[in-house]
Amino acid sequence: MAKQHNRRSGRNKGPQLSEGERLWKRMSNLIGEDDTLFSKHWNAQSIAELLIDGENMAGRFAADLKAERAFRSKLDQSLAEIRKTQQYFTNSAARTVTLRTRSEIDDIKNAVNTWRSFFDRHSSAKQLFQGPITSSSSEDTSCYEIIENAWLAKLTGSKMPDELSLNKDGMLHWGKFDLIKEISKFADARCGFRFQDATPSMALLLLQSGRISVTEVLDMRLEARKRDGQNPFPRQYDDGLVQHSKKQGEVEGELEISNGRTDLRHLPFVTIDPHDAKDFDDAVCLVQQDGKTTLWVAIADVAHYVRLGTRLDATARARATSVYLPHTVLPMLPPRLADDLCSLRADVDRLAMVIAMELDNDSKVTKSSAYEAVIKVKQNLSYEDSIGDERFESMFELAKIWQAREVKLNIANAEMRPRILDDEQIKVMVKWPTDATRMIESFMVATNAAVGHMLGKLAAPLPWRCHAPPDSDEVKELNAKLSALGVNIELPMPSFKTHGQSDSDELSNLLGAWANTTVEPMAPPQAVQPDTEDVPSYLSEVLDPEARQEILDSLADAQQAASKLDNKTRRVVDQGLFQLMQRANYSANNLGHFGLNLDAYVHFTSPIRRYPDLMVHRQLKSHLNGVDWVHDLADTADIAEHCSNQSVIAKYIEWELVANAYHIHLLRGGEIDSISENKTHEVVEKSWPARIVGLRTPWVFLDLNDDGAIQGRMHLRQMGSKQRLNIDENGLEVSTAEPGRNGDFRVIAKLGEHYPCRLRGIDIWSGSLDLAPK
Repeated sequence: MAKQHNRRSGRNKGPQLSEGERLWKRMSNLIGEDDTLFSKHWNAQSIAELLIDGENMAGRFAADLKAERAFRSKLDQSLAEIRKTQQYFTNSAARTVTLRTRSEIDDIKNAVNTWRSFFDRHSSAKQLFQGPITSSSSEDTSCYEIIENAWLAKLTGSKMPDELSLNKDGMLHWGKFDLIKEISKFADARCGFRFQDATPSMALLLLQSGRISVTEVLDMRLEARKRDGQNPFPRQYDDGLVQHSKKQGEVEGELEISNGRTDLRHLPFVTIDPHDAKDFDDAVCLVQQDGKTTLWVAIADVAHYVRLGTRLDATARARATSVYLPHTVLPMLPPRLADDLCSLRADVDRLAMVIAMELDNDSKVTKSSAYEAVIKVKQNLSYEDSIGDERFESMFELAKIWQAREVKLNIANAEMRPRILDDEQIKVMVKWPTDATRMIESFMVATNAAVGHMLGKLAAPLPWRCHAPPDSDEVKELNAKLSALGVNIELPMPSFKTHGQSDSDELSNLLGAWANTTVEPMAPPQAVQPDTEDVPSYLSEVLDPEARQEILDSLADAQQAASKLDNKTRRVVDQGLFQLMQRANYSANNLGHFGLNLDAYVHFTSPIRRYPDLMVHRQLKSHLNGVDWVHDLADTADIAEHCSNQSVIAKYIEWELVANAYHIHLLRGGEIDSISENKTHEVVEKSWPARIVGLRTPWVFLDLNDDGAIQGRMHLRQMGSKQRLNIDENGLEVSTAEPGRNGDFRVIAKLGEHYPCRLRGIDIWSGSLDLAPK
């Protein structure tokens, strides 16, 4: 019986005809050379009549009506499939079809062979990146131009060029030949890189041939994300709002003061920002007068211009944040406001919300006050300008005192900042924290905390900036990893006792996803801790300060203990501690900020680029003017959730386009802190002395320069050659899946080790950097 089954199954081997080709052969044999019947409009009834009559089925069907019903049902199914594929038949009116002629089919098959021949001639991967074809054949050159146009259409989501076709009607499929799939495979073959789809290869080939610029690549990626519903930030600002904002007049300081604003133009405010900043939304000064020391922080009064209920407000709320990209900014506000009227430019009157923090002899904040004011900034400085300037020695000293009191983890990574210059060259810098950046961060955090407590005590609805402590399950996983590694460090389980509670093991877990953690700089000591016996309502869900301090102390102690271990093990511990950090988010319920060790924290200092800051400004204005809160609790909760979602999307977009720009820079042979000038299509090979920072099946994650600025990934297959590899359950090592002759599983690599690697696949479309062993 088995042999009989095999003989029957063998009958089906060989090329299988499609429904359309099978029916076309049957009908064309019966039609013969009658061209009028080829052009006839056929429906199911007329085709059935032709086949029944021509193939002498009438007698059999007369004796077996069930067989005729089955025949007609099968014919209906075949026609439905034929109308979809439109290969041997073409659709015509009233659900009818016409047969393609023999000569038409021969022409299509010849076109298929011509395209196949072209792909075969130019698809051999003799080098990593071949770029545009070099051919003396004008036909080949024309084909390649058509393909480039088709790639461009794929990237932009537009219609395929008419020339990309197997016939004059725009046919793209014939049998198993799919011209769209073939141009995708051709892109991969010409590029030599391998990704999940061919889009990165298409983008790279078009960029290197000069068909598109770096800026166009990045803009196309933004538009592609928009088509996929993953980019809610329009590239251009609404023109009507742009024109409306241009009509806004300059600030009339005297008039505003006569209307009730506080005149603070005498204070020596300065802005300290990156050297290429355009929007200056904060200014600072430290004043010693009448035996008192006061830190003044002025923030642009955006709420004066963006009124609730206006179209401008609706647009700002929808965007929720500005997105900073290598080639542009997707702003929350129109340029006239963001870069001019709301920007605290030097030597002009500007409207500001000002927070004054009085300090005692121990540099602790004893009192905070708020003002709607007019200020005049004395100077716009860069971070570099402020360092070493004796005018700011006392501010730097204050910041250092606050920072020395912080309990924090040393987990700050470098921040890569590529910029597209006017001539399409790319400059890539790496930003590390400096004394100046840390100073401004400390002052901004202190301001945000002061406003949080000020408005929290008044029960103002606020979009609190919340950050949860480490998750218990993740602490257990890290402890298991450290134990498996032989490290004598064990973290205690987090306590979730809240203010005023004697014991509690419950606190809502916030968003996880450590890869997109937002850990903000630590805060200075707070002036007054709430009385645990009479906890204000805005602190009722906040982690008890002592419990929070214990967790932070344990994490800091673990990192201190790791510092005495070898470098490889220390990096494993540091990476594990970094992964424990949750993502910060906005919430109408104040849950405190674990990373900053703060009970009450809001975003107040960047209203030009963040909508939650603008909301807090409005609530503060309501308090100062003695009117009802602008935002009620329900509105605040909705906006907080929306802003959290928008900020996550913005971070993904920023990460992706930063990676894409850096990859183009890398492709041209550019280094960090340099401008890439090579714009040829030759790929500059690159290798790195990388360190393994993550093992998660099937990927090995590598820190390329061992400084946190640039990371890539390597598939396990790249490490194993012809042998299968596994990653252990604790993510500590890569070993062979099968034991050797002695029964041992050979270890290939370990977490924390150096693992030199080289470029394998560089994605300038969606941010991936694929690596292979050096």
